[in-house]
Amino acid sequence: MATLRAIRKRIKSAKNIQQITRAMKLVAAAKLKKAQERILSARTYADKIKEVIAELIINVEEKEYPLLCENTEIKKEALILITSDKGLCGSFNSNLIKEAIYKLRQCEDLNFILIGKKGYDYLKKFGKEIDMFKYNDKKIDWYDVEEIGNVVLNGYIKKKYKKVNIIYSEFQSSLQQKIKKEILLPVKAEELLKEKIVKRDFIYEPDEKVVLNALLERYIKSILLRTILESQSAEHGVRMVSMEMATNNAGDMIKNLTLLANKTRQAAITKEILEIVGGAEAIKG
Repeated sequence: MATLRAIRKRIKSAKNIQQITRAMKLVAAAKLKKAQERILSARTYADKIKEVIAELIINVEEKEYPLLCENTEIKKEALILITSDKGLCGSFNSNLIKEAIYKLRQCEDLNFILIGKKGYDYLKKFGKEIDMFKYNDKKIDWYDVEEIGNVVLNGYIKKKYKKVNIIYSEFQSSLQQKIKKEILLPVKAEELLKEKIVKRDFIYEPDEKVVLNALLERYIKSILLRTILESQSAEHGVRMVSMEMATNNAGDMIKNLTLLANKTRQAAITKEILEIVGGAEAIKG
């Protein structure tokens, strides 16, 4: 049986861990709220771009727009993987990395565009070409998204990639996230025309083709921004739940250790009493 001093030392360590995990839970909750606000502010912009593109795309020839055409003669594909920079968020990163490995088995000629240090640290050992790496922290903003988007768009327009895939975690609630696997490029016209579109008589300057090409590029970048924000929200939600569970587990450990300390102290007191009584009986005898 452990000594009373050792048990009390373990209780102190558990209390310190509980304080840390409780603080990390509160920080994750605050970051989650901010990330959700950023998603809501970006959603209106993305929806309006999609609406205008849908109006322009109704009667166009897809072959005139490189972002609408699949590069069928190319075998190489690109994969954008969005993970977190830090751990302590359960199986959040490992599940995303598993999906990336599964995609790698399906398509061996694959280039990576990695957002998040955890994905980069794991996938760099496979020896595949990494076209870009970005940290996925609170400082990432539209300028970073434009940089990533330009790499993706230039690679596709110059026929470097057959397809551009993206894997990320979609935030649904603090208790539920869903891994999403989507094809970012080519843009599927039928996806934009799901809802009934009323063609309005606008005059576009310089012309509809130039405007549509520019909007398609903006549309891709707005999707990238949304997926990064979704991933950040999912990460903070998972970390908040993980830290809450860790805090509760530390509390249970403290209770069990306190009970063990009391039993150990009582056993020591009982032993001392028995020794005193035994000594007294020996003196009488």
